[in-house]
Amino acid sequence: MNLSLEGKIAIVTGGSKGIGRATALALAQEGVDVAICARGMDDLEDAAAEIRDKSGRKALAVQADMGDPEDIKNLVATTVAELGGVDILVNNAVNSTAAPFMELADEDWINHINIKVMGYVRCSREVIPHMRHRGGGRIINIGGMAARSANSLTNSNGVTNSAVSNIAKNLSDQVAPDGILVNCIHPGTTRTPRQTMYLERQAKDANITVEEAERRAVSDIPIGRMVESQDIADLVLFLVSDRAGAITGQTIAVEGGAGRGIHY
Repeated sequence: MNLSLEGKIAIVTGGSKGIGRATALALAQEGVDVAICARGMDDLEDAAAEIRDKSGRKALAVQADMGDPEDIKNLVATTVAELGGVDILVNNAVNSTAAPFMELADEDWINHINIKVMGYVRCSREVIPHMRHRGGGRIINIGGMAARSANSLTNSNGVTNSAVSNIAKNLSDQVAPDGILVNCIHPGTTRTPRQTMYLERQAKDANITVEEAERRAVSDIPIGRMVESQDIADLVLFLVSDRAGAITGQTIAVEGGAGRGIHY
């Protein structure tokens, strides 16, 4: 399938690990030049080097904290200056605390909202003028299934993931006339460094091994395994391609069938 992505330019936030890293690599392998950002430069440079080595495309590593508006402005400005514009934004960066409700301080809530909700808002706001200049674009918000189901360790995740889904729909209506399509993806239980953190906390609370915690985590997933970062990346590729030209304002779950809700 020809996705017609050759020569496009993408920004992937939280691009040094997990879903972000897999997505940036997948985009590059389809001919996209990518800018990735994260707070830790070592992991970021490692990811950029892997992307360049495996794809032959440009991979720009920009150190940025999504809680800092100036860092976001610099990320977009650097991408435009070095790569020539922005066609695709994948909002993926997150920083949260896995803990029961009563253990979360105000600072934990505010940090999560600032990084994930306001970070997504700020990034979108910065790239939209550049997308308009280029005649259109794609914005993908990576949310999470905590938006649709409760879990004792994902309290603030439910709030932020619901928010970025809502933002995707509201924004999509406003920028569709400019040829900019906006969608949200809710990953389910996905094998990432962050998921490992959750499993370690669950194992500690239940006094079980991490391996047992993972077994329990996948026991209710009909496909019988965790979602992999590549599963998310594959959907991103489709949604940012011309093949998805009539899809906007949608939230799509990639959770192996684990979701129990029916959404008409």
